[in-house]
Order: sequence, then C-alpha cells, then structure tokens
Amino acid sequence: MFDVIREIGAITRLIQTKSNAEFRGLGLGNNAFIYVIRACEQPGMFMGELADSVQIDRTTAFRTIKKMVATGWFELKADATDQRLRRVYPTKKAKAVYPRLHAFEQAQSDYLLSGLTPREQTRLTALVKKLKVEEL
Repeated sequence: MFDVIREIGAITRLIQTKSNAEFRGLGLGNNAFIYVIRACEQPGMFMGELADSVQIDRTTAFRTIKKMVATGWFELKADATDQRLRRVYPTKKAKAVYPRLHAFEQAQSDYLLSGLTPREQTRLTALVKKLKVEEL
C-alpha cells in the first residue's frame, strides 16, 4: 500500500510542477496559483483558513499572502467583529486570471480521471476522503 501513497505524491508533484511552469509568467510560481484559486472560490477567508485550505503551514502561508498583497493579488481587510483577524479578498487582478487557473486545474483533473469510469471516479473520491490526512 505504501506504493499507492508514493504514487499520490508523485501525481501531486507533477501537477504542481506543470502548474508552476504554466503560471510563472503571471507571477504565480511557487504554488501561488493555489492561493488565488482558493481566495477566488471563497473570498473573505481568514488568513489562517486560507493557509489551512492550501495545506501549507501558517507561517509560510502568511508570508506568501503578504507578498501577494504587495504584488496586487489580494486585499486584507480587518474582520468586522474581531479587528485582530484579517480576511483575504481577491483583487480584480486575481479575479481576472481565475478562469484561466480554474480551466487549467479542470483540464488536469479531467486528464487524470479520463481512464476511470464514472463509478470508479465516485469510488476513488470516497476512498481518498477516508484517508486520515488531518493527523499527519
């Protein structure tokens, strides 16, 4: 079974490498494209929520988010009830590239799953969701 986990890791690295190459010209290398996708799909997340959604440690994610604010991808706004918390919102710049990012992500997913029947895809989804990743 260890080989399955290695295969999942290899697939993940391959997709990240392709995505970084595809979006580096936009200034979204080093997996920054993932932050834009998540922020566009769920605008207003707390910085910690965004870090958790991209599954990167919070310190690293906070540095990346602050760089993306400085380069015009995001805006940070204080939470209405707790001024210590910052919510992340995509800028027009981020919203403009989101369709391209999403289309690329969808194309990669479609390609990976193209050899599976709809029933196999459903089963794969169920099995992956059973993995205990929150404890790693």
